[in-house]
Amino acid sequence: MIANLICYSHCMLNELREAVRKIPFEPFWIELSSGTEIPVPHPDHVWVRERRAVVEDDKGTIHILSPLHIARIRSQQRESAA
Repeated sequence: MIANLICYSHCMLNELREAVRKIPFEPFWIELSSGTEIPVPHPDHVWVRERRAVVEDDKGTIHILSPLHIARIRSQQRESAA
């Protein structure tokens, strides 16, 4: 069980890193297990560390995220086109 949680955390942080490093960058949303959605309009809004991610929203609010609470990362372009 613990190994699964560690693997999930590692995979989710890697997915977040890939979204931030994508060229050209595409804005995206981080959806949390609580249902909260945090927009990421620019890669400078995210810092991915070894065990946490830090996101600053447009209002200047800092969100310190555990990868266990990141439910998914979704593209803003795909959602707005629907």
